[in-house]
Amino acid sequence: MDQRKATSFTLLMAVGTFVVVMDNTIMNVSIQALVADLHTTVSGVQSAIALNALMMAAFVLFGGKLADIVGMKKTFMAGVFLYIAGSLTASFSGNLTVFILGWCLIQGFGAALMLPNVQTIIRATLTDGAMRARAYGAMAGVNALGAAMGPVIGGFLTTYFSWRWAFRLEVLALVVIVIFHAIIPKDQPIITRARVDTLGTILQAGAMIALVLGILLISDYGLLIAKQPLVIGGVEITPFNLGLSPAAALLGLGLLLLLLFVQVETRNNAENRPSLVHLTLFTIGDFVNGLKVRSIQVSAIAGILFTVPLFMQVSFGISAFDTGLALLPLSISIILGAFLGVRLSRARLPIQIVRIGTLVLALGAVIMVARMNTGTGPLDLALGLSVVGLGAGLIGSHIVNLVLSSVSPEETAEASGVTSTLEQLGNSVGVAILGTLLTLALSLGLSQQLAASSVIPEDLKVQAQERIEHGVNIVSDQEIEASLAGYDPAVSAELLRIYDIARTNAFRICMLVVSFCGLLMYLFSFRMPGKVALPDEVEPAREAVR
Repeated sequence: MDQRKATSFTLLMAVGTFVVVMDNTIMNVSIQALVADLHTTVSGVQSAIALNALMMAAFVLFGGKLADIVGMKKTFMAGVFLYIAGSLTASFSGNLTVFILGWCLIQGFGAALMLPNVQTIIRATLTDGAMRARAYGAMAGVNALGAAMGPVIGGFLTTYFSWRWAFRLEVLALVVIVIFHAIIPKDQPIITRARVDTLGTILQAGAMIALVLGILLISDYGLLIAKQPLVIGGVEITPFNLGLSPAAALLGLGLLLLLLFVQVETRNNAENRPSLVHLTLFTIGDFVNGLKVRSIQVSAIAGILFTVPLFMQVSFGISAFDTGLALLPLSISIILGAFLGVRLSRARLPIQIVRIGTLVLALGAVIMVARMNTGTGPLDLALGLSVVGLGAGLIGSHIVNLVLSSVSPEETAEASGVTSTLEQLGNSVGVAILGTLLTLALSLGLSQQLAASSVIPEDLKVQAQERIEHGVNIVSDQEIEASLAGYDPAVSAELLRIYDIARTNAFRICMLVVSFCGLLMYLFSFRMPGKVALPDEVEPAREAVR
C-alpha cells in the first residue's frame, strides 16, 4: 500500500476510533438535560452510562473472536451499522428505556465489534513497519483527543442545540466510513474457520451484566433486605419471596455465572476446544497485578467523569458547555502526563513512573476534597482536576506496556483483549460504584443532619426520613427550592441548608474513595515487573518464578 492510500486508510480507522472513544465521555456533562428530557432521575442516567460501557466490556472479546470466523472487515462494518442504528435510536428516544436500548444495547454491542478490530485491521493492512508505527501513533493521539473533546463537544451541543445532536454527529461521522469502506481491504479467505465459544460468551456477559446491575440497584433497593419491591411492567418482583433485595439476588447470580464461566473455560482449555480466553493468563502474577492497577485507574477516572460534572451542575448551576470547559484541566493534564511519562522513562524505570502517578492521582483527589465546599465555583476544582489528570497520564504512559510485557509474544493478542475488556468493565464499575456511593452517602448525611436540626418540626422529620428510606435523588438547589414552595420560610431555608451540606459531603466522600484507589494502585504496583520485559526474557523469568 502506497503512502497516499495508507494515509486515507489510517484516517478512516481514526474516524471510527474517535467516535467510539468520544462517546465514552460525551454524555457525562449532559446528565441534567437527560434527566429532564427523558423524565428520569440521576440514578437512571447513571445506569445508562454504566450499561453503555458494560456492553462493550461484555462483548469486546467476542468481537475479536468473531473476526476469526467471518473476517475482520465484515465484523468491523457490522459494528459500524449497529452503532449507527443504536445512535439513531438514542437520538430520537423519548424515555429512558428506549434510550438504553439504543445507546447501551445496540450501540454498545456495535462498539464491541468495532473497537477490537481496529488494531488488527491496521496490523494486517499496513505491512510496512514505519507506516504501521505512524498509524498506531495516530490511533493513540485520536484516543487522547476523543476523550478530551467528548465533554466539550457534548456540552456545546447540549447547551446550544440538544444532547440528541451528539448522537446524530456520531452517525454523520460513521456514514463517512460506510461511503468510503472500499478503502479498507477485503478480508482474506479464511482457510481454517474458527468456532466461537458461545456458552463462554453468554456466561461471561451474563456475569458482568448481573454484577454491575446488582451494584446499581443497591442505593434504591438495599444490599440484602429490600427497602422497596422491584416493579417491572407493573409486576412486583421479590426474589424467592424472602424480602431479599434484587441487588443481592443479582450479585449472587453474577458470582454464580462467573464460577460457571471459569469451569467452562477450564474444561475448554483442557480439551483444546474453542474458548473465549485461556485462563492460564491469570496464573501470571505480574499480568494480574498489572490488570488490577489498570482497571482501578480506569474506574477512578470514569467515576470522576460522572461525579464531578454532576457536582458542578447541581452545586454551581452551570451549563453543560461550561461543565465541559471546566473539565478541560483534567483532559489536558492526562495528555501532558502521558508525554511526561514517556520523557521520564529515559531516567526512571517504567514502574517507578507508574508509582509516582498513583501517588499524584491520590494527592489530586485529596485536593478535590479540600476544594469541594459550599460557595465554591468551577475554577476552585481546576487544580485538583489537573493533579488527578497528571497522575492518570503518568500511569497510562506505561501501564499497558508493563501488563503486556508480562506475557509471551504468542499470548500478547489474547492478553490485549483481556486488558481491553477489563478497561471497559472498569469504566462501568467506576460509574456504578461511585454513583451508588454518592446516593448512599447523601441518604446517610441527610438522616444525620435532619436528626441534629432544632428548626425542623418532629412530624416533618418523620416524613422526610420516610422519603429518604425510599431513595433520594441528586438535585440542584433550584429543584429543592421549588419542591419546598409553601413551607415555612425558616423550615425551607433549613432544609435547603441541610441538603446542600449533605450533597457536598457525599461528593467529597466519592473523592476520598478515588484517593484510596490511588493508594491501592500504589500497593499493587510493588508486585509488578520493574521494566518492560523483552520477548526472550518472559519465559525464563516465568520459569524462575515457578
